[in-house]
Amino acid sequence: MLIAILEDEDLLAKNTAKKLEKYWYTVNVFNDILSIKTDNNLLKYDLYIVDITLPDWNWLEFIKWLRDNKRTNSPIIITSAYNDIDKKVYWLSLWADDYLAKPFSPDELIARVSALIRRSYTTYDTPILKYKDFYYDKENKTLKKWTKEIDLNKKELDIVELFLDNKWKLITKAKITSSIRWDYENLLVSDNTINVTISRIRAKLWDSFNLKTLIGKWYKLEK
Repeated sequence: MLIAILEDEDLLAKNTAKKLEKYWYTVNVFNDILSIKTDNNLLKYDLYIVDITLPDWNWLEFIKWLRDNKRTNSPIIITSAYNDIDKKVYWLSLWADDYLAKPFSPDELIARVSALIRRSYTTYDTPILKYKDFYYDKENKTLKKWTKEIDLNKKELDIVELFLDNKWKLITKAKITSSIRWDYENLLVSDNTINVTISRIRAKLWDSFNLKTLIGKWYKLEK
């Protein structure tokens, strides 16, 4: 996921970018509006973080330009040393999606970014299944933890989709056998085949994918 930071304080911008990159975001930093306006990815960013005290072209004109004619619907966070509530309400009523007063903590920034990213997922035309920090795109058959795509083969993705479609429900091995397209006849799918496949999925998705085995016969994706 691609994020643009528009901030004239170079050190602050770089430190913010480093924090976001630890969460697998791809971040480009710009210190003035003219530089970002010549960027080839200008309208492709998934989120913009814009300082409102930029020295050159008016920041408000820039955000308005982004929003005019629906050039982009990506979320915009504005940052400012001003902490006046009336100004916050005014700016948020225009084209921004969130406001962050300086100085802000890196953890608060990550929380705001994550919330806006999650919200933007719900507006996509493509069906997205959400579980904790995982996002599964049913149309494109991709699974991401935050913004990092997880390397699963088709069979593993099909099983993950089955569990995400049936969160908190008991899933039998027979259900897995009949619901998934295997490389051979379903009648030949052994318990060991399913166990090995599930073990591979667990290894790739870490402990945060809370998939429980019950009495060796059923599986359940828990909260």
